[in-house]
Amino acid sequence: MEGREDLERETLGRRNRRDTLIVTVVFLALVGTAFLGVKLINPGYSREPYQRTMFVLEDYVTITAYGKDQARVEGAVDEAFRELQRLDNVFDRYDPESELSRLNDAAAREAVPVSEDLWKVIATGVEIYRESEGAFDITVGPLVDLWDVLGRGARGEPPPGDAEVAAALKLVGSDKLELDEAAHTVRFLQPGVVIDVGGLAKGYALDRAAEILQSRGVRSGYISMISTDLTLGEKPGSAGGPLWRIGILDPRGEDYLATLLLPGETYVSTSGDYQRFFEYQGVRYHHILDPRTGYPARGVVSVTVVGGDDGARSDAFSTAVFVMGYPQGLEWVKSRGLECLLVDASGEVHYTEGMRALLEGIKETTTP
Repeated sequence: MEGREDLERETLGRRNRRDTLIVTVVFLALVGTAFLGVKLINPGYSREPYQRTMFVLEDYVTITAYGKDQARVEGAVDEAFRELQRLDNVFDRYDPESELSRLNDAAAREAVPVSEDLWKVIATGVEIYRESEGAFDITVGPLVDLWDVLGRGARGEPPPGDAEVAAALKLVGSDKLELDEAAHTVRFLQPGVVIDVGGLAKGYALDRAAEILQSRGVRSGYISMISTDLTLGEKPGSAGGPLWRIGILDPRGEDYLATLLLPGETYVSTSGDYQRFFEYQGVRYHHILDPRTGYPARGVVSVTVVGGDDGARSDAFSTAVFVMGYPQGLEWVKSRGLECLLVDASGEVHYTEGMRALLEGIKETTTP
């Protein structure tokens, strides 16, 4: 009797395990079919957004891209970063193998043919030099090397002396460049000239990355190069769109000065004395140099420029406005159809009328 009960329990156990297995197989089949249905309806099923960050062009670049086709979006972002790395090899003057380094080494001896990328950046820089009456200058290289802001800060050294600044200043001026548009050649009219395109190369690269993303089907995204950004298309409604929300840092605080509400295809460029600097005997010496005086520009601590249809010009304009100061810089950029927010050395916030309409929750003053 006891053996029979044991046999019945064992048989019942086998039936339960068999029934459980059948239910499990059916459930997994249904789930698989449902998932396959999703894949068929939406072959690129993905998690949005796809975001990637890389250190390139002397800064951290982040690309955020929306799109349902995961493989396509990732491929587009990867290709965009490959283009940024290629351009880094063109514009990095601290790399002896870069095209710009080779130009700086040879152009005082002879006219040097340059690539389309380098030509466009140099030609744009010279245009803005003229428009800004020297407030923006790509030949600022000798001054950049002399001040060596991050290096001096790390070594605890004082700022350069007046005589050193005066000597470097003699090598600065885009009027010392001879450009042949037909041949795409550049020649230096004076030995010791050094081109530094750090003030607009990221903006140029921004456009090239955006072109790749759009050509690969990315219709919505955001490219951030810290100092220069671009919105692409409308932000998806599921992500809080259609406007993009971009914070403007408080130059003397730890939070935001304001939030920008922007549509797609909008450039934002920022220049500030808080990004790269050193302090000596209570004085801040930052990396935004006035090419007309040879010293760090004074009177402004932060500038944000919004608008335009060219990344390189947007990038350069924020620097030019910073150097010009208030009110000249604000009026200058306004005359070019762009919007601007400027924080002066006293902490007062100034902005164009059109800029006010783009701002949310703005502080009217900040700590000097």
